[in-house]
Amino acid sequence: MDRARIQTNKELNKIDRKIGRIYQSDPALKNIQKEYNKYMKMVQEKTQLSYDAYINETDRDIKEDLKKAYMNEVRSLTIESKQYRKLIQKFAKVMSKVNEEALKVVNDSMTDVYTLNYNQVAVDCKEVGIEVNG
Repeated sequence: MDRARIQTNKELNKIDRKIGRIYQSDPALKNIQKEYNKYMKMVQEKTQLSYDAYINETDRDIKEDLKKAYMNEVRSLTIESKQYRKLIQKFAKVMSKVNEEALKVVNDSMTDVYTLNYNQVAVDCKEVGIEVNG
């Protein structure tokens, strides 16, 4: 493996770690994740009886009706719920901000990676008699 590939891999790993730290340490993201998990735990608790009835039913016709009832209950507490939609909008807003921070890391770092690889291509081409201008 040539020097550029080795260095590129090192730089990409460094970028990956920086991005990981952004997602892992953002307090707003941690808070919204906790809020989301708490909400989904509430959904699970409220639908547990319906779920258990559906899972434990042996009659196929009744089971199908229980499945529909369970799914309707879940739907009403999630995609049809104003509270859930607000939570998802809040989550999306936080993720958008965190994604911008991560993208900045990528944009700030990639110029060096591109330059490194461009220069390696120039060296490789020169070795086979091709001149690269730049």
